[in-house]
Amino acid sequence: MLSRRPLLALAAALPLAARAARPQLSAFGHALPPLAFEQDGKPSGLAVELLKEMAALAGMNLELALQPRLRAEKSFLETPDSLLFPLARLPEREQRFRWVGPMLPRRVAVYALAGRSDIRWRGFRQLEGLRLGATAGTATLEQLLADGLKPGKELEVSPSYEASVRKLLAGRMELLVIGDINLYWQLRQLQEPPERVREVAVLDASTDYCFGLRLESLPAQAEALQRALEQVRRSGLLDKLRRSYGLPG
Repeated sequence: MLSRRPLLALAAALPLAARAARPQLSAFGHALPPLAFEQDGKPSGLAVELLKEMAALAGMNLELALQPRLRAEKSFLETPDSLLFPLARLPEREQRFRWVGPMLPRRVAVYALAGRSDIRWRGFRQLEGLRLGATAGTATLEQLLADGLKPGKELEVSPSYEASVRKLLAGRMELLVIGDINLYWQLRQLQEPPERVREVAVLDASTDYCFGLRLESLPAQAEALQRALEQVRRSGLLDKLRRSYGLPG
């Protein structure tokens, strides 16, 4: 008969053995509040919380790191069984990832202060003296520059989403191009009501934010995460997360 001490040691080792046998998933994210950002030195955000829940439901051990965007992409490409997030599922990216999603819809629009009812949107080439704001390092800014808009003239470039929203609220520009989740989050951080701004034009509402696995990852891995995401959605947790980060339903 085994003594009590070896039995206790065996029982304590069982959870560790079970955990070690679970599939490993390395996730690399980049800052895109409120989906992903650092808080008190730790990864936080809606997508971070969602991914943790999905990995738990799918029976996976999750290792998660937030890095600058280019570094996160490099880490993803160098790490087997890894995932990159948050990703807009753009047509040019379709064949580069094994997709899991959607997480949230991606909506990029032009906004003005609600009190500026005099502003009429006629397009980027008909600003007629209106200053248009965008944030450095974004795909939106790249598109505006490609369309011929000039920084310091009709284009006001800010170093961060927070700076962009602050400038709009202060009247330092009349229009701002930004994703709706970024805008709502920054307004919440600044303790400003969403009613301070109004949408004057939608530039793109054709894609969603998703998670992207490596193409060579097993289909079963993506399927397990997709089932977990649907389970989270059905449970109401995803809607709860949206509300907790100040996003509309």
